[in-house]
Amino acid sequence: MREFLIIFILLTGTLNLEAESTYEKYLKDHDFSQDNTITLSYEALFLLYLYKEDCDPNILKKGEECLNLIIEKQKENGEITNEPNVNPKLYTGVGVWALSLGYSITGKEKYRDHALKGGDFLIEEIERWKKAYPIDCPDERNRNARHEGNMRNSLENYCYSCPNDWGLICAGLGNIVYYTGERGKYYDYAVLLGETLYRMQLRNGAWYDGYALKIPTRWDISCHYVTMAMLGEWICYKITGEEKYRDSLRDALRWMETMRAEKGVYDIYIDEKNLSLEKDSFVGKIQNKCDFRQIQGKTNVKKYYSSPEETLLGEYSLFLAESLAENIGLSTEREKTFEYIKSKNGYSNWYILSLVIEDNKIEENEKNIGKYSIFFLIIAGVILWILKQRL
Repeated sequence: MREFLIIFILLTGTLNLEAESTYEKYLKDHDFSQDNTITLSYEALFLLYLYKEDCDPNILKKGEECLNLIIEKQKENGEITNEPNVNPKLYTGVGVWALSLGYSITGKEKYRDHALKGGDFLIEEIERWKKAYPIDCPDERNRNARHEGNMRNSLENYCYSCPNDWGLICAGLGNIVYYTGERGKYYDYAVLLGETLYRMQLRNGAWYDGYALKIPTRWDISCHYVTMAMLGEWICYKITGEEKYRDSLRDALRWMETMRAEKGVYDIYIDEKNLSLEKDSFVGKIQNKCDFRQIQGKTNVKKYYSSPEETLLGEYSLFLAESLAENIGLSTEREKTFEYIKSKNGYSNWYILSLVIEDNKIEENEKNIGKYSIFFLIIAGVILWILKQRL
């Protein structure tokens, strides 16, 4: 037991120091006004969670600077984005999460009001989506989902929808519930998306990329999209306590860990029917269905995050997936992923989010350890008193 506590304390200190070094290196003197909206949202989450740990008013000031910039970018209908050709549902989901946390920490009503405004936009988008697309789709690969092709609405249909959308929208709505105390429609729609993701989950634990009728390669499976879906299942477990969401995260993590390679993590698993269409990307190794492997901190796909360097999509995705799992008590090999990422140079939005999610878990665990320590001290005192009386 003593050895376990020592390891736990050392790991806690390592993560806190890593969060501090990320802040010192990238964000201490950073000009947030130059960042795009989704990066601002992740930075706000990082700074606000870090403030919860350190209670440094300068860090809170920077976190609020990010939140106020997010509010400036919010449209009258609640949409949070200023980026052309970007799905506003994704930006709004993360922005709403940040605003909800901001309200929880500061108590400022403006953050709550703008979070709810963004939540209303997301709910309208969900309803608009359900009406705009058909339930049925001719592609048989929908049958690989838990719903086996028996879809209740177009949200569950891989031909017309995308689990990563539902994951980030669910994260926004669920965190309204988690941090502002609002339930009602925000709770109902968060659970609707959590249930949608649960029913769309594949037998292997992953999710297809989605929007697959128009883009055939979206029958592939990407680590970063799987992790976005996991964010939705994670927050649904946090607000409902239903074990099926925890089971869903466990199954997804098992799939993610199969993508680990000797020197990194593969990002994309090619669908069987797409295999013949992707010959050029396999460099002659047609039998290898895992493509776009992350080598030496660079991706051969694209710059996916707004960060100083090209990021390690697979590694950061696995790191966040493991952080989500550990946050709700599932065991992982997170230290292995952590050490690999630390050996590289750079960071991503998901990397800093992973750090703060883990810190939040540690904070909760420390409170529980304190409670148990008091309990055991009382028991020990009673035992010693009884022994003294007998002697």
